[in-house]
Order: sequence, then C-alpha cells, then structure tokens
Amino acid sequence: MKYLMPRVVCYVNTCTHFVTGDLCGARNIDIMHEDETSMSEVVDHTMCKTFHEANGVTSYLGSMDNVNWVGTALEMTMPGHHLDPSVSCTVASCEYWTEGRLCVATAIEVSGAEANECQDTNCKTFERRKGV
Repeated sequence: MKYLMPRVVCYVNTCTHFVTGDLCGARNIDIMHEDETSMSEVVDHTMCKTFHEANGVTSYLGSMDNVNWVGTALEMTMPGHHLDPSVSCTVASCEYWTEGRLCVATAIEVSGAEANECQDTNCKTFERRKGV
C-alpha cells in the first residue's frame, strides 16, 4: 500500500513554522496524545508536539532543524502551493492512525490560534476509532 502524506492546514499563527495562508513550514510534525498516560478520546486530547512558539529571532533559530522551505516566499504563498510536512502520529485511538505512526487522512487541520505551548494546539481531524 502506498502512503500519501496528508495535506496539512495549520491555524497556529504563533508557531515558528506557521506560514501565511495557513501553511506549515515544518519538514515533519508530530501529533500526539496530550496526556501521555491515556488514549485521546476527543479532539482536545490531541496536540501538535512540533509547536515552537515564535517569540523573537532566537526562537526561530531553535526550530531551524525542522524546516521545509523550498522556493521563494512568493512561490510558497501562491494559490494551490503547499508545504505539506510529513506527519508522525502516536494517537492510535484515531480513525486515521495506522501502523508505523502514520496518518492516512487525506488532510488534517491543526488548530490553536494564539497558542503559547503545544498543549494549546489540537488535531481537528481526530476522529475516535470505533471499538477503542
């Protein structure tokens, strides 16, 4: 089975990886349970662990090891262009999770406008797996 990366739409405007147009400039994002000791049951129990608060030049430097910027800034914001990062997901209670920490949704939305830490973000695409 061929794995296709989901399209990532991100509304976390306080993250160093946020790019105008609700794009994510990270090379990879990690979606995780907010509480590592229990399975996520609702959207609010998920988070984007890749969140890195944008609060000055040094914060951008701290996240440079995970960037996916190619082309010019103009190209990145053109309609139809996406910087879709790979998605690693440990939320096995989600309908879209599959072996290998993969997300098989065609697209995911990460919410958390004005977030201060990764726990303020959520994977809005989370749908609880039946029977979990």
